[in-house]
Amino acid sequence: MAEKSFAGLLKGRFMNEAVNIYLVLMFTVFPLVFTNGYFRIRHDKYYTYVVLSAAPAIAALFTVVYGLLNRDRLHELNKKPLNITDISFIGLVLVYIFSTCVSDYPLSCISGEIGRNMGLIFIITSFIVYIIISRFLSLREYVFYFAAGGCAVVYILCVLNFFYVDPLRMFVNLDSETIMDFTSTIGNKNIMSAFCCLSLPLFFTLYIVSEKRALRNVSLVMCGLGFSAMVCADSDSGFMGLALALAAVLIYCGFRAFRLRRFFTAAAVMLICAKVIGLLSAVIKYKDLGAVEKFFVFDNISYLLIGASVLIVLIMLIIEKRYNVDKLPKAVSGALAAVVIISFGIVIWLFIKYSVIDTQTKLGTVMSYFRFDEGWGTHRGFFWIKAVEIFKNSGLKNMLFGSGPDTFYYAFSPYFNELSTRFGDSSTNCAHNELLNYLITVGITGVVMYLLLVVSAVIKALKGLKNNALGLVFVIPVLCYFFQSTVNIATPIVTPIMFIYLGILRALDGGGEEAVKIFHTHR
Repeated sequence: MAEKSFAGLLKGRFMNEAVNIYLVLMFTVFPLVFTNGYFRIRHDKYYTYVVLSAAPAIAALFTVVYGLLNRDRLHELNKKPLNITDISFIGLVLVYIFSTCVSDYPLSCISGEIGRNMGLIFIITSFIVYIIISRFLSLREYVFYFAAGGCAVVYILCVLNFFYVDPLRMFVNLDSETIMDFTSTIGNKNIMSAFCCLSLPLFFTLYIVSEKRALRNVSLVMCGLGFSAMVCADSDSGFMGLALALAAVLIYCGFRAFRLRRFFTAAAVMLICAKVIGLLSAVIKYKDLGAVEKFFVFDNISYLLIGASVLIVLIMLIIEKRYNVDKLPKAVSGALAAVVIISFGIVIWLFIKYSVIDTQTKLGTVMSYFRFDEGWGTHRGFFWIKAVEIFKNSGLKNMLFGSGPDTFYYAFSPYFNELSTRFGDSSTNCAHNELLNYLITVGITGVVMYLLLVVSAVIKALKGLKNNALGLVFVIPVLCYFFQSTVNIATPIVTPIMFIYLGILRALDGGGEEAVKIFHTHR
């Protein structure tokens, strides 16, 4: 009987629940943990991630060893043949290892201490997590509820901090400038925005595709809270990522009336919650906001967006109820795709026009985003231009394998004096663009492996949407994070969740019982 019971564990029940519990901890404990306010927040998250990941790693190792010792039951392990996503991740780890070995700063490469703790230890931990999730996970519905609970606390704290309410006393001993830039239990407002990019699109998409009413209701509430937090975080990078990700969702929704209704219901809730922030701002002291955030919170034009969203919801309801229509003509999705393409085409044209053709015309606050120079995006332009110079002047070794994982600080140090003189920053340890950062630190090979990893996972999931809509729930946050990362940084505060999503996408290959229970895949 004991042997039978233990064999049952080997079949996956034990490891599956262990991995689901790990996900619960990563979605609840991990975002909230801190020891000394913001003074050690990055280290707190980094060590929490490594420690939490050790438990399922040990359990998985034990399970695999048991399977190897009992070859008659080895087939019972949840094994999958390697695909391009797996191989890309293996390749990325190998690049990190080789880059560390040939770097002038091997000790810094291992820990990433001189940077953002995104060194060799981090990538190996992320790879182990990816393998465990992709091989042992059958995602349970309760994980989404716990994720909602953890994210709700983070979101609410962000909104409270926006109004200078500090229930966790995170602002103690901080100057006013730091208080403006830090929020919730996440840290810098740009990192908070990245957190919203990984969580808000998940709940937005979950609301659209889930057939569980309770799960949809929770997700809709999270859409409102998440957008409120994104507005209060006051970082334009998040809105850039969210706009691109939701545009992709909109095209997906154009084929079905119920999807389009749910899309604009969630959009209306998000926009209304932003207006609630505006109403509260009339009576409570609040932090300043940028132009994009002010549009959603204070600008009267955004009321037109709310009205349009509500109108579309009503139209879709009439189509569904009165005319009993579910499938929409292909022209609808085509028109939505055309609107999205034209909109982004206009953005690209304005960027080219004011960055290349017309560099003299004075631009307003919002329009200034379309002129790229060294001062663009809080002098991100300076980091990017100099990063390209560093790469062009590197030897073949550094071009291929970089200066070493998370060693941008050393590579950029020749420009510190100019950075200080022109922009007032004494130093930097990242390029404020993940791909450029990888290009300098792990070279062309690292960038290629990373792109293959993300792109192959996304393509595989999109191909499987007909059989498993759950994949979209994790694809959209990955896309959102990837888009915003072009103007943001990778940190152990949020990036672990992106790698977790990649593991979940791999685990969803072929569907799964729980996915079928939660989602009507035929719709």
